[in-house]
Amino acid sequence: MHEDEGSTPDKLQAMLDVIARSEPAGGGGQADVGRLKADAAKAASVLIEFYGDAALERARLIERRSPQSHFARMVTAEIGRRGKLPPRS
Repeated sequence: MHEDEGSTPDKLQAMLDVIARSEPAGGGGQADVGRLKADAAKAASVLIEFYGDAALERARLIERRSPQSHFARMVTAEIGRRGKLPPRS
């Protein structure tokens, strides 16, 4: 089942919204950066699970919708680093 380009499953969107709201407002320190990287890796995993090979395109779509979001850029970069993943069975 394919979704419209702009749609995101409710559960996934809710998770991304919660994580994005947890972004530090600036000057958060090393602990916040580490947590943000871990959250970005978690979000990347969820996108890969939901979208497989289309995860990078989906992450870029989310990033375009939130151009000021450092978190969205981190998720896109994390998916890009992982490269092509084998499909889940």
